[in-house]
Amino acid sequence: MGLISDLKEVEDLTTRALPDNPDASALVYRKPEVRKAVPGAIWTGQIGTANALIRLPKKELWNGKLMIAGTAAVRTEYCLDYLLSDIVLQRGYAYAACDKGTPGLTLRDPEKSMSEWSGNYEKLTNEAIRLVQNFYQEPLKRVYISGISNGGFITRRMLEEYPQLFDGGAEWEGVLWHPEYRHFLTTIPECLDWYPIYRNFRGDRTVQERSTALEHLTDAGLHPLSDPYWDKYYQTYWALTLWLYGRGLDPDWETFKPEWSNAMIGEKSPLVNYPWQERSEQLRKSIQPFANTGSIGKPLLSVAGNWDCLIPFKHNAKGYADLVQKQGKGNLHRSYEIARGNHVEGLYNEYLGDQQCVYPYYEAALQHLENWVEKSIEPPVSGYYEHIDAFAPRMDLFTAKR
Repeated sequence: MGLISDLKEVEDLTTRALPDNPDASALVYRKPEVRKAVPGAIWTGQIGTANALIRLPKKELWNGKLMIAGTAAVRTEYCLDYLLSDIVLQRGYAYAACDKGTPGLTLRDPEKSMSEWSGNYEKLTNEAIRLVQNFYQEPLKRVYISGISNGGFITRRMLEEYPQLFDGGAEWEGVLWHPEYRHFLTTIPECLDWYPIYRNFRGDRTVQERSTALEHLTDAGLHPLSDPYWDKYYQTYWALTLWLYGRGLDPDWETFKPEWSNAMIGEKSPLVNYPWQERSEQLRKSIQPFANTGSIGKPLLSVAGNWDCLIPFKHNAKGYADLVQKQGKGNLHRSYEIARGNHVEGLYNEYLGDQQCVYPYYEAALQHLENWVEKSIEPPVSGYYEHIDAFAPRMDLFTAKR
């Protein structure tokens, strides 16, 4: 592939040398501290069907390790530049990311599929390993993978499917894709259906109707105390997410066939009527080829906020922990429930309220993973964490203002 010949030397690989990237800033409430420039080389191009990038610190700065970044949603290969790249580059890692092969709205194309994701990441990992070893002329000490949201799904999936490539992984708010568990094609329709009733948009809903609506919303996984933030997800994420992924996973349902329109948002949206229970067999067939198994082959740390309004903790983080246990792999997994954490932390800039940033816990999980793999230091026990000091006492973080 000639990656070495296509490298471009730069004075600083961190975002301090770059203009703001909205795709990356959308994921963070506060950008990490960048304490120093990290000179090195960068490669950009295509690997498999995905757009990819690889960043290589100068040899004297390299720590002997490679971080593979699992990108969020259908965002670009640059979307984790603040969230992950800036952190690991400052700690000496080489860094590689790709857009999974389905950036933007390309999943609306019937020729594109989520089944491409793990194959593209296997190719990215192997190409990055080859490039790193050729560039530094030294063997790699460790390869880790880490991601957020659907990049969290990728992190899990790669440790299930290609564990021989990695030493471990850490993921934040990973999506659980499994036909026997609730995924967001089964939870978002409930949110779209019952939220307008709960919020009484029409103005004539009874106390009993609103109470019933709340029961359905919490059954879909929403934490009742996250209620101040539901409207933003209703207006911004729920309908578009259901349409985009539904179009690929259940293409025969008529309402998914038209192109996206803002008319699909609101009480009269046709998406409200998505009969996910009736469509369960179609969804099973579509999801099964890339479904999580829980059979991880290397250590994995998972963090997720329990106020997540898009990928509810109840069905995704808890569901995956249950799946891992059923596979007898619980000794390789730790799952952390972070109090008051929501899904898209960029939205905190509009209204923070009582929400807590999960980002510092995620950064800390990366260090706990290293210590577990490299020094046999047990990470914190799985469970509920209210404050970063309890999860990462005395840990130097680029993300935490204590």
